[in-house]
Amino acid sequence: MSATSGTPRRPVVDGPPDGVARRPGMAIFALTVAGVAQATDVSLHNTALASAAAELGMSATQRSVAASVGTLALAASILAIGTVGDRYGRRLTLMWCAAALVVGGVVTAAAPGYGLYLTGRVVTGVGLAGTLALSIALIRTVAPDRVPWAMSMYFTGQVGFTLPLTILGGWLIGENWRLGYLVVPVVGAVALVLNKVYVPRSRAVHRSKADPVGLVLVAVALVGIIWGVSDAAHGWLSVRVLVPVLVGLVALLAFLWWETHHDEPALPVKLFANRSLAGALTADVSFNMWQAVMVLQLSLLWQYLYAYTPLDVTVGQLPATLAMILGAFAAGRLAARGRRPQQLVLIGLAGVAVAMYLLAVAGASTPYWVFGIALAVGGFSRMLTETAAGEFFVEVPPPDLVGATVASKPAIGQASFALGSALSSTLLYAGIGRDLPDRLADLGLTPSQQGQVVGWFADGTVPAWARDNDLFDQVVAASQDAYVDAYRTTMLVFAVVFTLLWVVAWRFLRRTS
Repeated sequence: MSATSGTPRRPVVDGPPDGVARRPGMAIFALTVAGVAQATDVSLHNTALASAAAELGMSATQRSVAASVGTLALAASILAIGTVGDRYGRRLTLMWCAAALVVGGVVTAAAPGYGLYLTGRVVTGVGLAGTLALSIALIRTVAPDRVPWAMSMYFTGQVGFTLPLTILGGWLIGENWRLGYLVVPVVGAVALVLNKVYVPRSRAVHRSKADPVGLVLVAVALVGIIWGVSDAAHGWLSVRVLVPVLVGLVALLAFLWWETHHDEPALPVKLFANRSLAGALTADVSFNMWQAVMVLQLSLLWQYLYAYTPLDVTVGQLPATLAMILGAFAAGRLAARGRRPQQLVLIGLAGVAVAMYLLAVAGASTPYWVFGIALAVGGFSRMLTETAAGEFFVEVPPPDLVGATVASKPAIGQASFALGSALSSTLLYAGIGRDLPDRLADLGLTPSQQGQVVGWFADGTVPAWARDNDLFDQVVAASQDAYVDAYRTTMLVFAVVFTLLWVVAWRFLRRTS
């Protein structure tokens, strides 16, 4: 095990050592229920927001804040919660965070106005930070000698439970958006009881000094970067993007400097000098970006070119979801047969890149089976990678710092997901902006008419000059061709990025595999 440098940690007189789970299977089940809340909440919140915004009379700006405030609260609090878990008890902190899911969800569902709705989302975000990070961290306590098996069961269950919960929540939202926000509180209540019964107490044997400076810096860094990147549709050089991103980057640099000079840092960044942990970090960036690009860009392609409904999109992406379940399960089986996690991470990252190359060949007439193969390969590879890479976050850090170290994993994931969404959208629309005017000019459209075409696709209003059937068809065809070319270029660029990330991960992991 790695050890951190600095002054000796003060012993905690009444701090019990890590307990032993009497029923490891039920303990893993309890942790899985706690961890599934985050993925469920993301899906249900995105679905319910439109109805909530309409009923509560949100402005466009308020809706934008409401969409991201839960994620920002998660990012701001996750390392602090991991540290609190290490200091005062991981199970206890997880249970308090599960209780926060109950409170936050009920407040959101019952909110009479925007202010309370926002408050509920913030409380929910903090609860999600703890249930996600600490449910993974506690795997080391529950199954210290069977971490690969435990990680496999955890992630298999997480993906498997998310699907029916999102289907149930979607149906409830169709009845009333407020009912949809009650799904996560029920999950939180069940997680609280199960973890109280089946998961043993766990906290650091030696309690470190508090590091408020480091925790504030990393919170500012994550919130600034995620907030700014998420607004990239307004232009990367716009004030609302540039200012928070720059503030976040400065805070990140200050955090790295502080943590390397502080005697007892909240997150000893020197831990990531460990080659396996550095490789796992690279893998986290890759598969989170892949999922962001796949979910967003494939959804838009299907809706714009194939006229898929939102339900069609959800059903169309099922191969990825089902393959994720198989990927997580396969990671455990392969580990049991002697495959090292370093090898599984590299195999999974290669599959992620291959899936993106397959998606890059899609066009307006691509049969669904091509998408299905790409989704199955990508989904399987993504979870094979995450399950194997997660072992390093659990096993590498010293016992006293496992909560904080594991908390860095979802923090990295949130930032990478936001970056993948923003960069892919920027590449796509920049490509359309370069190509479409030339295609429309070839049809004889004036610059003024070209601008009207953009408005036409935005609000569905067809200008009088375009109502001629032949010209209408030609404009639609030109626009679709421009979209397909931009889509293919975007996916190809990311396929190359994922290939390069595989090379980086290979350089870290080759000597340890």
